[in-house]
Amino acid sequence: MKITIVYDNTALRKDLQADWGFSALIQVKGRDILFDTGANGDILLSNMKKLKVNPEEIEDVFISHPHWDHIGGLSSFLQLNNKVKLWIPSYFSGAKNAREVIEVKKPTKLYEGIYSTGELEGVEQSLCVETEKGIVIIAGCSHPRMELILKTASQFGKVYGIVG
Repeated sequence: MKITIVYDNTALRKDLQADWGFSALIQVKGRDILFDTGANGDILLSNMKKLKVNPEEIEDVFISHPHWDHIGGLSSFLQLNNKVKLWIPSYFSGAKNAREVIEVKKPTKLYEGIYSTGELEGVEQSLCVETEKGIVIIAGCSHPRMELILKTASQFGKVYGIVG
């Protein structure tokens, strides 16, 4: 598994723009999954270009929760690639222009070894990836509390790590 932080409030590289929000490219099990889209589409796409991430090669977009700093770049991204599967919490009404929109309420298997915790406390979902060492959780803001996220993710296997 390779995780590339595309959007964050800090940037280690001087050519990347930091901004409030979060987005990461998760490359795992032959899939490219964009986790959240930051607050601003121009910054998201600029950082992707500088990181040599081609938006058109991404197959899935996973939205943890619809707060502005996690979905602000979604419409800009979908203008370049609307062929993605969009995995969203059920109460997110702004999901348009994707090939397929999948509302996730309960813990769900997305693909072999890739899961969602489901919409915890009606607020947020986290992505869970099975690795050789255990489950790695990719979280957005952890609004439902890490204790609940960890407990829910543990149904997919022993939790090894957390990113987000």
